[in-house]
Amino acid sequence: MTSENWPQIALTVLALGAVVAGIASVGGPNAARIEKRDNQRLSELRGLIWHTQCLARENGNTLPDMLTVTDTCPDKLAEDALLRTEGYRYFKVDETSFKICADFEDIVALQKRRPSEALDEAGCHSANL
Repeated sequence: MTSENWPQIALTVLALGAVVAGIASVGGPNAARIEKRDNQRLSELRGLIWHTQCLARENGNTLPDMLTVTDTCPDKLAEDALLRTEGYRYFKVDETSFKICADFEDIVALQKRRPSEALDEAGCHSANL
């Protein structure tokens, strides 16, 4: 190595370090795929909350025992919805509150990205009529 080459080598090492640091901070392509799927699950969960509230309004503001499809409250989940294949959980908490839960791949990261969604550590979103 000559004294003429050290700036090129230093810049190359610096550039590689920046790339590695960028991937480490963002998480790389796998983290991006997990984030995308968890965002989709959250969106589908919101649709199920709307659907539950619709069914309750249709039934005189009474929460349903299970989520069904009616003419007034059609199924909002797309055919390729993750929650359609993975499943979700619906719980009545009391007469006017309920929870809908899903299995998220990285719930901690999702809670940090979307703190206003109020997802608990079990992946449940609480809602009211």
